[in-house]
Amino acid sequence: MGERLKGKVALVTGAGNGVGKSCALALAAQGASVVVNDLGTSEFAEGQSTSAADATTEEIRAAGGKAEASYDSVATSDGVAHAVSIAEQAFGPVDIVVGCAGAILPGDLYASDESYHRFIDLYLSQKFWLARETVPGMAERGWGRFIAATSEGARGTVGNPIFAAAMGGVVSLIKGISNDYRGRGVTANCLAPGATTRLSQVVIPQMEQAYREGKITKEMFEAAKAGPGPLTHVSPIVAWLCTDAASDVTGRVFNARGGKVSVWSDYEEVRSIFRGDPSTSPPWSLDELDQLVPAQLLG
Repeated sequence: MGERLKGKVALVTGAGNGVGKSCALALAAQGASVVVNDLGTSEFAEGQSTSAADATTEEIRAAGGKAEASYDSVATSDGVAHAVSIAEQAFGPVDIVVGCAGAILPGDLYASDESYHRFIDLYLSQKFWLARETVPGMAERGWGRFIAATSEGARGTVGNPIFAAAMGGVVSLIKGISNDYRGRGVTANCLAPGATTRLSQVVIPQMEQAYREGKITKEMFEAAKAGPGPLTHVSPIVAWLCTDAASDVTGRVFNARGGKVSVWSDYEEVRSIFRGDPSTSPPWSLDELDQLVPAQLLG
């Protein structure tokens, strides 16, 4: 075991399986005390069990680390608050949060209001509640790391617009937290993971349907069938972002998959057209925009 996170307290959601579990193990291997949160549902958010969180907790302990289990639903603010309280009671104030919990839920434009809110609460509100419970305390103590899972789905490429909205919202939420707490010892970043997990395998039929309907390319579908790669290629960047070496890295989106780590571009203005002095120039005419938008603004 390493010691780069010795003395730190981490809360990892969705840590009973997949990416969350890999991240929890990686943080524990560097000396962090870890609260392993997992509601223990199926891939489709059905049922509930303590077995997933317990298994990861026991694996950390067997390797000589410190861990406690949380079986709370982080799709509710009360569940998030209780998971944080478990960490505080067992180990002390939370220094590190990695929000990975997720499941497969209906997210097309035929979804009911109930399904929509359930989706947003699990994927987006979870991260807000986690931040609300932990980030102010991190700033008061002058050290903290907040990492939230997002996805390629934020780009709207997986045929699931609610998922796109939630994942894009996570990116913007993290950028807001990063800017608000810059210079106070707290960093906030996103992880867009790519790994072969139970969720990635279950969605292959949905990806095939999206391909048949022309929503994704053949290359994207073939990549989904092949699988993104092993989980062990995802967690190192998460552990690194939690170390002092990454103290100046904040507000970024990291993608890790299959032996590759990349960083996404930031939101930025890429082209402009200028009308002149707005106090004296008339607004654009539609005829002018017919010419200027395709030729100059969209390039």
